Amino acid sequence: MTSRSPLAADTDARAAERTAEVEVEAEVEAAPGRPRRIARLLRLWYGRLVLGLAALWLLYAVARVLLSDRWHWSLALDAVPPLFLVGAPLALLAAGAAACGRRRPLATAVSAVALALALTTGSGLNWPALWRDPGPVPPGVLRVVSLNTQYWGKAAGTDRLYAYLREHPADVYLLQEHVAWTPGLGEAGYVRLDDDEELRREFPGHHIARRGELLTVSRFPILAQASVGRRPLPAPGPEPEFGQEFLREKVLRTDLAVGDKVLSTYNVHITVPMALDNLNPFSEFDHDAYFRRKSAWRQEELRGLERDVADNPHPSVIAGDFNTTAASRSLDGLRARATDLTPLSTEFLPLSWKYASPGEFAWDSVFNRPLPFFRLDWAFTAGGARAHRYAFVPADGLSEHRMQDLRISF
Repeated sequence: MTSRSPLAADTDARAAERTAEVEVEAEVEAAPGRPRRIARLLRLWYGRLVLGLAALWLLYAVARVLLSDRWHWSLALDAVPPLFLVGAPLALLAAGAAACGRRRPLATAVSAVALALALTTGSGLNWPALWRDPGPVPPGVLRVVSLNTQYWGKAAGTDRLYAYLREHPADVYLLQEHVAWTPGLGEAGYVRLDDDEELRREFPGHHIARRGELLTVSRFPILAQASVGRRPLPAPGPEPEFGQEFLREKVLRTDLAVGDKVLSTYNVHITVPMALDNLNPFSEFDHDAYFRRKSAWRQEELRGLERDVADNPHPSVIAGDFNTTAASRSLDGLRARATDLTPLSTEFLPLSWKYASPGEFAWDSVFNRPLPFFRLDWAFTAGGARAHRYAFVPADGLSEHRMQDLRISF
């Protein structure tokens, strides 16, 4: 008995599929009545369209998983909201069920694979929230909060910002974007806030550490503070303008004296991967160089943070705006060295940021919803620090971000 080659079998399968298509097309031509012929032809092309879209989405899903944090253009691939990663293949799965002939099982199978990839590699779904009971918070734990203040409450005013922070009293505040900003001026638009006296007045008895835009306010004495993952100066010369400092200082470590122990806190604001309003595809802007630079900066900051956490002998809390979605693999290295606090959240889909800028382009009615679509803010513990509660708190219009609220012991 002679076995057939795989090539011959594949050829026969292709021929059979083409024969089926011809038969359908012939049936369409032979069908009585023009409406019926049109309906059958539309159904034929509907199946082709759904299968093509499902194949394209699967290609994107595989490329995202393989290239994330490995290629500078993956910053664009990771920018898709996690809701879309799950919602798109779900919609294609439902659409595939309405296809006809061979395209129905093919479209549903391809969509199912893309859905499986999303659920296992970037959906952002917090499955432990469905069954985990966080239980009571033990007495004596520390409260640490983290918030991107959106240019120090620029939209709402500093008085309202301070009132909000007083409403959430904490032992340690990790605050980002403690800076003044004037739109349209690029790096020259960032201005240092010389408001130490006001900070001492608003936080009496607290200790203050600041680098660039990062501000850490602690009830406990600060033993040391240092930049982490700081990029070297671009060239020998004087200290750069504050705009350059704003771009370079993205992780601030402070070591706090808590009784007879030391607790390290990392205040994080990783470089923004891209600003959509700067990426006009029809301009002469060098998009490749832009993504290459952004990726290099982010790599330096994240890898520097990973090394410092791994070498730190003290219990540590790492929190802030990582500008990283659940779709990205950029945090895999940190997760290998620290504990991601997401499973402690009671939210099945934790989200922390909404993109408000489209309102400037009259897209507000479509995109600028009051609920966030992304999660960019994350928190971790390491070195023996333990989290007992982790939650996102609404910022009451002060910021596009939600506040992270942690209860810690060590």
